[in-house]
Parts: sequence; structure tokens; C-alpha cells
Amino acid sequence: MAKIFEFPYRTVAEINLQALVKNMVSLRAACRREVIPVIKADAYGHGVLPVAKVLLQRGGAEAVAVATLEEAIQLRHHFDRPFTILVLSGFLPHQIDAYFRYNLIPIIHSLNHLKSLQGRAQLPPLHLKIDTGMNRLGLKPDELPEAMKVLAGFPEKLAGISTHLANSDDPRSQFIDEQIALFESWCKRFREARLLNTDARIHYANSAAIMRDRTKECTAVRPGLSLYGVGPAGIPGVTLYPVLQWKARVISLKNVVAGETVGYGRTFTTEKPERLALISVGYADGYPRILGNQGELLIRGVRAKLCGRVSMDLCAARVTHIPDVKEGDLATLIGSDGKQSIWAGEVASWANTIPYEVFTGISQRVQKIYFDSEAT
Repeated sequence: MAKIFEFPYRTVAEINLQALVKNMVSLRAACRREVIPVIKADAYGHGVLPVAKVLLQRGGAEAVAVATLEEAIQLRHHFDRPFTILVLSGFLPHQIDAYFRYNLIPIIHSLNHLKSLQGRAQLPPLHLKIDTGMNRLGLKPDELPEAMKVLAGFPEKLAGISTHLANSDDPRSQFIDEQIALFESWCKRFREARLLNTDARIHYANSAAIMRDRTKECTAVRPGLSLYGVGPAGIPGVTLYPVLQWKARVISLKNVVAGETVGYGRTFTTEKPERLALISVGYADGYPRILGNQGELLIRGVRAKLCGRVSMDLCAARVTHIPDVKEGDLATLIGSDGKQSIWAGEVASWANTIPYEVFTGISQRVQKIYFDSEAT
């Protein structure tokens, strides 16, 4: 990936739009279904407006999914062309007029919310979510017979029906089979009751389900993390290209002798003379504080281990073994430098978390730079 990070930025995230498009195309080819890209949470920290623009214009997307009404309205305000916006967290009853005004599709996940729509002459298109065992959002199976009676009185049929998979990223688990079988049985009942439009979107497959080829009953799929170049751990699948690289600057160098401590709390003590690089990134930028004394970054194509705590604006790394490090050098937090790479999954493993949290944790003060470059 091209290096375009220049001053005056202290830290930047470089977003490769061509890699994003290639991932979209690869996922569509793998499942042969409509792809509804999930771009909630600022497109997983990648910047929702540039990401939405490229997916709609070059990725072939006709629908996108966000988490909240506010995210959906933001998209409507910025794009003139018609496209479908699904709101995954549904609506609160007082919000339904906004869904109608902005032509948004709520995913109904509550029987009470569904009942609140009774008697209305006009409704936005509706998707219904069934809870098939995740026990998060969605109507439980014992609520569905009553829901079907309510839906029978609506002016329009359902535009879609969905569920969400609890552990599709675990290839050893058979729970995905139970969830899909339950979902399929209810889809059949909704079809027999003539409650679904003939072109209704049937969707449950997330990134892992796509890569496990568990999309048989779907007419559409909802990839999230895989769009951004990170595949589920341990599941072979389509070729994905990293979309984001995160970099910062070496802003100072310091020589310390044996027995000195580094950073807040004095959690690191040198055992021998060391040369330290001070890097212009910290937890206020979203770089996890827990990485202190265990995370690594790349300088001049060589791994450098963090020493001492990550502070609000800075972190320190040992560069004694890296010749000729100087102020202004790039430090790669996520990405490639020479033959070495550190990707979000590795950062997440050091922080005892998941890549989703690493990406979405990148703060607004990290400048995002967008470019097109051949994804390799």
C-alpha cells in the first residue's frame, strides 16, 4: 500500500478504497447473493460517507445497513441517488414518522413495536427480525403467531425477514445449523401466510456465514468486518484485502541507561542501555492503553516492542536494534512496512479483544486519508 502520510499529521489512518471495492466484489462472487454492506459505527471506523460513496458508485451496492436512525438520516442527507437503508436496531414508536419521511427501513425486533404500528394507513417498508437463539434483538418464536396476526392487518406485506447468527465464526459449532433450520421453518410459514413480498429480502448471513458458504436460504447477505479486509479467524474463504493502515510519527528519541523506568506508573525498567522512540499516538487516538509493555509496531520495516504504558497522546518503543531511526520516521501501528506486517487481528490479540473494537475505537482526531491503489 502506498505511503502517503505526510506532515502536518501526527497520526493518520490510510483507507484504500480500491481494496474495499475488491472485497465487495469477492464477497458477492463467493455467495452469489445481493450484498448489503454493513456500514454502521462510521463504517467500522473507516469513515461512513467515503465508504458508502464508493460502495454505491463502484461496489454495486443497492442497499446498506446501519445501526441507528441518526446514522441513516446522515446518509440520506449526503446522497441524492435512491438506495435502500436498513436500520438494524429498529425504531422506537415515536420515531416511525422519520422512517417514513426519509424512506428508511426499520428492522422490527419487538412485538410491542410491531403492535404500535396497527391502524396506520401508511408505513415505511418493514423487515421483521426473528430471534433464533442469540437472545439479543428479535421476536422469539412463541411471539411469532401473534405477530403474524398483526401483520395480516397491515396495508403492505413485509419487505424482508432476518435473523442474526450467534457463532458462525466457529467452524466446530453446529448451532448455526439449528439457527438456520429454525429460521427457514418460520420463513416458510410467513410465505404460506402470504405475509412476505415476492421480492422480500431474506437475510441472515454475516461475514463468517458467507465464508462458510452458509447462505442457501438467503436472497441477501450482510457482511461487516470482511468488507474491511479482515476474515473470521480459522475459516478459509475468499481473498480479502486490508483496507486500513494506521500510522504515526516518531517525534522524539531518547537514550536511557540500565535501571531507568519509562512512563506513568514506572511499569517498565531497562535492563541495559536502550534507545527509545516516542510515537505520536496514544489512547485518546484509540490506540489501546492495554498494549503497554506488550504491543509492537513497525519502524523501518522492523518490529519494535512498546515499553511502558500507552499514555493519552504518546507511547514509547525500544528501537535499540533498529539502526538510523530518526525523528519523523513512520511508525506503523496497523499495516505493512517492508516485509513485515501487523494487522488488526494481531493488535486485538495483544489487547485481549477483537478487530471490531480496534477499528471502531480509532478516534475522530486520527486524520483519515482516502486513496485508490492496487490491492495486493
